[in-house]
Amino acid sequence: TGETISCHFKFLSQESVTSTLPINKMQLVVFVVVLILPALQSGGLLSGTAVDEDCMDLLDICGEMECLLRGGVGFNNYDPLSCTLDCSGNAWPKVPDGVCKGDVTRCDTSTRESLKNWLQTLESTKIRVLRSWCPSFWNN
Repeated sequence: TGETISCHFKFLSQESVTSTLPINKMQLVVFVVVLILPALQSGGLLSGTAVDEDCMDLLDICGEMECLLRGGVGFNNYDPLSCTLDCSGNAWPKVPDGVCKGDVTRCDTSTRESLKNWLQTLESTKIRVLRSWCPSFWNN
């Protein structure tokens, strides 16, 4: 009401509050369209997961690292039927059981966790290899 507004905002009249209200609504609309709508469209706010936790993205990261650690040149593809990676340079390493049994396209929680665990194992292996083969790198 006008009395409440004048109590809290003595410097504003009721007319000026009423005239600024559409601008505030417009700012809210801009806020929703610019900030919230893209997040909803991408599923960011709804899924509660970060973008880099998509199973296919995790599989690409793990595949590339596994292929390089196994002497391959790079990661080409994943064969879910044989549970192997197709690496450039004639390497076909097996993926962990949790990844093989999971569904990387549907990306359920169990598969995502298996991929994260695999990535953590690969990161640990990479660090051990670097410490062993490149000790000067760690001394700097």
